[in-house]
Amino acid sequence: SDLSSGVSMAEASMFADSLLIVAHPDDDILWLGSVVDRVGGIIFCFNEDPGNPALGKARLKTIADYPLDNVATLRLIEPQAWDKADWSRPSESASGIRLGNAQDEARYAETFDKLLGMLRGRVASSRNIFTHNPWGEYGHEEHVLVHRVLKTLQQEFRFDLWFSNYCSNRSATFMNRYISGFGEAGERLPVNLQLVTEIAEIYKHNDCWTWYDDYRWFDSEWLRSEQADAEHKQVLPYGHSFPLNYIKIHVGSNRQRPTRAMRTLSRLKRRLQSTAFFSINRE
Repeated sequence: SDLSSGVSMAEASMFADSLLIVAHPDDDILWLGSVVDRVGGIIFCFNEDPGNPALGKARLKTIADYPLDNVATLRLIEPQAWDKADWSRPSESASGIRLGNAQDEARYAETFDKLLGMLRGRVASSRNIFTHNPWGEYGHEEHVLVHRVLKTLQQEFRFDLWFSNYCSNRSATFMNRYISGFGEAGERLPVNLQLVTEIAEIYKHNDCWTWYDDYRWFDSEWLRSEQADAEHKQVLPYGHSFPLNYIKIHVGSNRQRPTRAMRTLSRLKRRLQSTAFFSINRE
């Protein structure tokens, strides 16, 4: 261990020449809140949403307001893949996960090729890449695509590929396709709750927060590393724990992005509850 900083040699190594690469702004703090302030740079892949033109502008405003200065966006247009896969019977595809029809598949594959080309030069000198897990955390098709792009580039550039342990009732079936091939190698790191909460408030203020407004973060994340040469070359242990940060989400209809009015009401409710609690405890 590095006793002067309290950082182990393993942790120091995992952040050397590192990048965090995620699909959308807010994925940074939702799925990799333990490393967001420890990596060498942060890259968002998608910015524009064809179904919501205001979202792209709000995301650019948030990146300008971001409290860290190592953030960039590729400004790709989202391929509109959300909720297009059958998560009850998921199937892999060359671009990530199979979607419902040929038009969606073509757009998904085209985005895969664009992202592959745009990221190739950016990851060439990296030793560690942090990104989405293979099942897209709670089950987002564009998260799966980003993981598959970086898994493809790993074969060319030999970096270590890191991802966290989030899963949901929506993505559990797809996750089960992968975990039998995983060993126990990994690092458990605490989520920087103060920083992720601060950044979340910036997303909410700029009206580009796309997750549940009352979400409460886990205290820690278990990060698994895939080395380029390690797959299927080790004895894979069974009868051992595989830690998960399991999230229950609503399955069956699209999760609606919270509006500014909804967030204002939520903040007012919390403020009133806090005031009531304070008054009761003073009596």
